[in-house]
Amino acid sequence: MGLMNFLSPQKMFRFMLTIVAISLVIVALVSVALIYMGSTWFITPERRDLESRHHELLAAPAEHGLQIVSHTVETIDGFALQTLLATRATNPGIAARTRRMLARLHRHGVSPQNNPRGTVILLHGHGGRKEDMLSIAQRFVAADYRCIVYDARAHGKSEGRYCTFGSREVNDLSSVLDFYQNQFRSEGSDLGPVGAFGNSLGAAVVLQSLTSEPRIQAAIAVSPFAQLPEIIISSGRKKIHSRIPSSVILATMKLGGLRAGFDPHAIEPIRHVSKSSTPLFLAHGTLDEVIPIAHSQRMADSAGSGSIVWREIHSGYHYNILAEGGDDLYEEMILFLLEHAG
Repeated sequence: MGLMNFLSPQKMFRFMLTIVAISLVIVALVSVALIYMGSTWFITPERRDLESRHHELLAAPAEHGLQIVSHTVETIDGFALQTLLATRATNPGIAARTRRMLARLHRHGVSPQNNPRGTVILLHGHGGRKEDMLSIAQRFVAADYRCIVYDARAHGKSEGRYCTFGSREVNDLSSVLDFYQNQFRSEGSDLGPVGAFGNSLGAAVVLQSLTSEPRIQAAIAVSPFAQLPEIIISSGRKKIHSRIPSSVILATMKLGGLRAGFDPHAIEPIRHVSKSSTPLFLAHGTLDEVIPIAHSQRMADSAGSGSIVWREIHSGYHYNILAEGGDDLYEEMILFLLEHAG
């Protein structure tokens, strides 16, 4: 005989109530665990190892047109950021990318100089590392810009446990500029005109810096987002399930923000763009599914009083936009820097 035959209606009711309560507790605990795990994914980027292309360049930088010196910079909250200063090699090897850009710039009357023309700080994307930006530096040094690249906090070899999407990274950018400003002055030089280049998350950090970092005289943002919550919701639905409620993703994002000490809803590059008069070059791939092109379009439409250049890269996805734009895009970006920070 079954259990039901031994229980009175009252006891049966209490038994069923207990089962429901236990089930609800289990569901709640699982939900909390999933939200916690999701918040960890949100604020803790994967640290990538160096790739073969990085090792090849670092082993013989002059063959790639670069001279590289490493430094460590301390943030205002005490984390060590690993940086590289890349300049044009005095005795370059093959240096195909640099030489191609030198030839292109020569057609515009831009010739190599004995002294640096200025400084460009380059910021990588989420899950990236400073070595990713050296291929870009190979082009920029053709215009005699010193290029500063660094591992963002919680990325590469830099310290820090959490990514805050610009909340603390904006101050990190200024700390890096402070360090190199003092370094150059000790060598009898200075930063000169400063340009900033960022890709994806790095672009969002650059844009958020425009209202607080007056040394940036020109900014280039490739594939930036306008507002963080939009991207987190769309990314969560792609990675987990298309019908996951936005409330669950927002709860996950809020918990991540609480753990890392920042407000995700305050991460709005578009707000800084609208208040800035810094000349801005925006580029975005028309096929970008990670950060749709509408984000850059909105920022171009809302830009403040500064000069704005807006480029749509046809056939460009999130991760191949610079390859799709090719030397034509690099040339236009460098000429933009020369005009506003040269």
